[in-house]
Parts: sequence; structure tokens; C-alpha cells
Amino acid sequence: MVTSHQTSVLPGRRDAWVEIDLDAVRSNFELIKGWVSPSSKALDEGAVPPQIMGVVKSDAYGHGASRIAELLIEGGASWLAVASVDEGVELRATQAQIPILVLSPTPEQALAVALQHNLDITVTNTKAIQKVAEVARALDVTARVHLKVDSGMHRLGSPPDQAAAMVAEIRGFNNLQLISVFSHLAKAGEYAATIRQQEVYANILQTIKYADAASATGENAHMATRRTNFLTHLASSEAARQFPFTRHDLVRIGINLYGLESRSISDELSPVMSVRGRINQIIEIPAGDSVGYGYTWMAERPTRLANIPIGYADGVDRKLSNRISGLCLGQEIPQVGTISMDMMIFDITDLPEASEGHVVTLIGKDGQFQRFLADWALILDTITYELACRLRLRLPKTFTGRQ
Repeated sequence: MVTSHQTSVLPGRRDAWVEIDLDAVRSNFELIKGWVSPSSKALDEGAVPPQIMGVVKSDAYGHGASRIAELLIEGGASWLAVASVDEGVELRATQAQIPILVLSPTPEQALAVALQHNLDITVTNTKAIQKVAEVARALDVTARVHLKVDSGMHRLGSPPDQAAAMVAEIRGFNNLQLISVFSHLAKAGEYAATIRQQEVYANILQTIKYADAASATGENAHMATRRTNFLTHLASSEAARQFPFTRHDLVRIGINLYGLESRSISDELSPVMSVRGRINQIIEIPAGDSVGYGYTWMAERPTRLANIPIGYADGVDRKLSNRISGLCLGQEIPQVGTISMDMMIFDITDLPEASEGHVVTLIGKDGQFQRFLADWALILDTITYELACRLRLRLPKTFTGRQ
């Protein structure tokens, strides 16, 4: 007998929701920690595992930043990363102590709020450094700053030949504390591209080290140590797993925490997110009738149709119309007609036992079948990151597993 996923309690005020499996998050995090831990031989030689920065931007890729952050901290993460000041402020309300890095440059008008909430600031140029120092002085605080350098992605960061000067400028302000010098990989799963960026990044760090040594002449030992005491980080999830040379002092782990690969189904990680909706109406139409906006699908036989209240406003791309299937009562059912803003339709002709109130699973497991975000990513020629972030728009979240 097939076991079906039929929940008995409506999540919130909608017959559509996202389920987040907290036990899967825990399992993934333990697996990731194993990936990045040095071997016992390396530990004998004095190596230490990198610190882990949990990337929880975009509401933890749609998985619920506050709850995910709690799990990561419980599991041993020593950093959190977000994309904006608003995201950082929201997290700071529940996480008072852990360092939170805003990965993107902070607008001048948001600097005061960021510093008042003890957020770490990314800087990439002289103007930003000076402005952070100015706001920190007005607030009488010391700002924690991270210099991002461009190692070849050419999206954001100080040019390599300016990095040492930027470090010196940061250290010229007594109310700025340099926490890290970091960069970002463009093709984290490809060895040749990654090794090129690693080499550029290593040269940048060496240049800073030489500049530190030169400027430390005549200083006492304490000041010289303070100058070279900053963290380094380069690796995202994929690089941290595949290429140990990218790990440095800490690794920034995002998508793998949520059981996702960029465009494929992982054979090691556990999917965290499921998307489900309840059937709220069933109708029957004769052969030859068409369905939905634009009549993009026509019934070839007398057909039974089920509607669920999930649409493109919830993050399900219209281009998936007539190209995906859902799961109900442990069986596959095809989606038919154009996906509209708030609804979509399924053909349940071959599932006569389905009735109003039964659950349709779009992403997740039901019986022997499972649907993955990677399936959608391949259809749409995109990545799971994008699709997971879209699904955070307005679907309520429920959390399963050990609370």
C-alpha cells in the first residue's frame, strides 16, 4: 500500500504552503561539516577546519532565515551572511551575538542602521571606507568592515592592484576594524576557472602581507600582529566541497544547506523544501473542451479536473504550464492549462478517488514518487537558487521534523 502525504491541519489561512524539513537541514549541515573538515593527519599537523558562514540571504533561499539561522548556530556555524541591511536587522532581532555580514555594499543612508545593529559591512572602494568611518564616528562606535576584492568575476570588488592600499586606508581609521579580505568565485564547480581565481586571490593576500611587513617597520610586535590579523574567505558551497585549496579561514555555505545543487538532483544532500496545495474544486468537462487562459490545453476524453490555489504569484513560473506533474495520493497527475496568477489545474481523470481537500504535491515526496526543484530548473533552463527564492513570495511556511 502506498503511503500518501495527506496533512490534517491547514497551515495558516491558505490551502497552499511550503514545508521546511528541519531534520534535513541538520543532516545537510553535518554532511557539509564533514566535507570541509581536514583529515586526521592534517589535524595532527596543526590544521584546523574552516569556520562556517551560513548564507541565509533572501529568507534563506526561501526556507525561512530566522529558523534556519537558529539551526545553523546550534550546529556550529560561527557566521551568518545576508544580502541587505534589512535582512540583517531582521536576523539581529533574534540572534544577538553572532557576526552577520552584509555581503553587498550598504547604501550610505542605511549605514547608521547597519552599525546600530552591529552588522558587518562590505566595502570595495575608498569612498565607501570613508563614509563608513564618518558614520561610525558620528555614532561613536567601531565599525567592523570586510574588504571584497575582485579575483576575476568582475562583478564587485576592489581591483587587485588597489587592495593593499584599501587595507591601509581602513587601518588609517581608528574606528574601523578590518575583519576579512574576501572574494567570490564565478565558476565554483570548474577546476580551471577556480584555480585561476584562487591564484589571483592568493597574490592579493601576499601583496597585503608585504605591505603590512613594510609598514610595520619600527612598530611594536602587538601592532604588527594586529595588522595581519584578518580572515580570508573565497569558497561557496560547491568549491568548499570540491576544492580544499579554496577553503581558507572560513567557507560560505548556502545552497547545499537546503539540499539543492545548482541544476541537478544531489545523491548526498536531503531536499529541505516541499510545496503543496489542497484541491479546492473539482469539475468534469467533455472531450474537446479547453482549459485555462488562452486555451492552451484541450481534453482528448471526458476529463476530471482539480484546481489548487498556487500560481505564478507564488513563484511557479508560467512557462512550466503543461510541462510538469504533481503528486496526489501517491500517484502522478499532469498539470494542464496555463498556470495563472493564483491557481493551477491538474488532470485527475485517472485518480477517481481524489476529492476536494486532498493534497497535491508540486515539490517533495508523496508515496514512491518525488518531485525536485532541479526538475523545474532543467525545464526552464535556470538554476534551483532562482526557483527557491521565488517560492518565498507569499506561500506560508510550516516546519516539520524536530523543532
